[in-house]
Amino acid sequence: MIRALIYGLPALLLALIIASFVNVSLLRQSRNNEFSVGMLGEPATLNPIKASDSASSQVAGSIFNGLLRYDENLEITTDLAESFTLSQTTTVFFSSENDALTGLLRLEAARPQWESLRIQSVRMEGPALLIRLGEPGMAASEKIFANLAQTVPVQVVRVETPEPAGRALAKLRAAEGGGAVIRVWEEGSTAFEVSVLGTPEKALARVSFYLKEDAGVKVRLVETQGFLAEPEVVFQLRRGVLWHDGEAFTSHDVEFTFRALMSEEVASPRKADFDTILRVETPSEKTFRVIYRKPYSPALASWMIPILPAHILEGKPQEWWVAHFDRKPVGTGPFRFKEWKTNEFIRLDRNPGFFRAPAPWLDGVVYRMLSDQLALRLAFETRQVDFWSVDPWAVAAFENDPRFQLFAMPGNSYSYIGWNLRRAPFDDERVRVALAHAINVPEMVRFILYGHGTPSTGIYTPQMWFFNPHIQPLAYDKTLARRLLAEAGWSPGPDGILQKAGKRFSFTLLTNNANEIRRDIATLVQDNLRDIGIEVKIETYEWTVFLRNFINKGDFDATVLGWALGPDYDQFQIWHSSQVNPEQLNVIRYNNPEADRLIEELRQEYNREKIIRLAGRLQEIIYREQPYLFLYVPESVSVVWRDAFRIRRPQGGVWIDTPIEMTKAGWSYFADWFYRPEYAGHLPTVGSPATSQ
Repeated sequence: MIRALIYGLPALLLALIIASFVNVSLLRQSRNNEFSVGMLGEPATLNPIKASDSASSQVAGSIFNGLLRYDENLEITTDLAESFTLSQTTTVFFSSENDALTGLLRLEAARPQWESLRIQSVRMEGPALLIRLGEPGMAASEKIFANLAQTVPVQVVRVETPEPAGRALAKLRAAEGGGAVIRVWEEGSTAFEVSVLGTPEKALARVSFYLKEDAGVKVRLVETQGFLAEPEVVFQLRRGVLWHDGEAFTSHDVEFTFRALMSEEVASPRKADFDTILRVETPSEKTFRVIYRKPYSPALASWMIPILPAHILEGKPQEWWVAHFDRKPVGTGPFRFKEWKTNEFIRLDRNPGFFRAPAPWLDGVVYRMLSDQLALRLAFETRQVDFWSVDPWAVAAFENDPRFQLFAMPGNSYSYIGWNLRRAPFDDERVRVALAHAINVPEMVRFILYGHGTPSTGIYTPQMWFFNPHIQPLAYDKTLARRLLAEAGWSPGPDGILQKAGKRFSFTLLTNNANEIRRDIATLVQDNLRDIGIEVKIETYEWTVFLRNFINKGDFDATVLGWALGPDYDQFQIWHSSQVNPEQLNVIRYNNPEADRLIEELRQEYNREKIIRLAGRLQEIIYREQPYLFLYVPESVSVVWRDAFRIRRPQGGVWIDTPIEMTKAGWSYFADWFYRPEYAGHLPTVGSPATSQ
């Protein structure tokens, strides 16, 4: 037995070393000219309009395209669209045709001002003027409207009905004879909005009168408008784009994607981005027109949403989507779906028909699902994955190692503790502010992030141009925290835990088990709150279970999570009170009328200075109320094996070759043009004419 141990253990260790070497070698051989990415969370779906987690969006981003995208400087540019134009029709209504004619003559007399107001044309249609503007927005329309007289206001009336909305709407149209209702927008199967001319009282009375006999119908005034302002975006679609199965991409695919986004059956978390659309049109296979009910300044960014193939999905029930598409998608992107082994990997192959051919250079991309950060680091160090979003504690180990290349940039994300505002005691602002003072965020930054981050002051991050720099983070102050809790009625109980009306201050803090940093946050929160008499129980779950069973249902006390943000000020989906339903993103159920108003104003504002003012005020309100305990903004640091990849891409009509380079959009922006140096002989010669799109 002893002899077996003496000789057997070294032999076993040698066998394991050889097996590991062979395993890594086989991984390298099978990878070939591939890029391998390690992921902690498995995607919930590869259907991009259903995705609400970063893992799903990351993989889908290689498979699908939107009409538009961000360039390397985070400026909006084209993708599936070849070009686009913006305009707006502003319609002003008058008491009579004579008054409308007077208004037309007044505008004609002011023709020298048309260029500054971006007026392209004005025409009269009955007792209304239709003013065509060269750019959307409210400012020019308000100036025009202020110089007109005898106008009739527009009332937007919302109707909620237990019967199908189309049926109730048809009944309303038939009863009122098509006179006062000038515009209709159906929100879903049980709600619609009608725009009605006249005073608020008359508009409400008219709609209520025609529907008053229907039980359960709710009628309310939404908004009073001086005029209708209807922006329009016209996309000319790129020719020669094919889906991965060889079918041609057309405007019908874009229209179908819009219908799917708005479908109650699909229940897309991105629906709110498109709620301001009045209608879409497809004048030709390569033209797609969008008309909005009102100015919506994030409109262009919303059309970065990946487009779905109508020829595959149209007419199929959601059960079919789940079984045949959501895990086996077909897109137009640089890589095609190949295989998904649950809890192991997702493999994508090069799309030889990609419209920006000859990109991509890589033969494929592999996304490997790993159990935790340690497994991810080991996979990176053994070259089973090619890059790693480095944990803060590991940055120092790579900084001075010549084998690696580090890419660091200010983070565009923040971590937070979300309080369920529908549960006591988190429905009390005094309690939430007290908790913010009781948790040592600077200590988190120092010991969890190793200094690679800054305390968060709300819904935006410091590098955003609309960030409010005047908000100071709440101080770590246990004395103040105790005082605020006492003011809210909480006092120490027999066991030292705070209590109120006989109920102990005890709650459960949830997070996902694969994220070591979030587990560390939860532990630190538990320790901090124990010091002031609050009991915190920590529970962790696998990511998809965590989302499906708790977060999406709103079934939690508190949760440690984070947001990865785009370069956009629109926070409608996260903070607007209408976004609190299951599967939507306002999971904590935040509701503040002033915040709603600011969010809505931001969505209609195109002026940069006004956006800064509105966004700053919104950030201030939400930070003051602490619906999240805003923790920190981490620095984003990624590490890649030095010289494992280079970039050969078109610039100035010729091919250039560079190492991987950092851009405002990140180091992986040119991933379509990544290649392994050992495959350089298959690429166009540097300096030769570049013919890619």
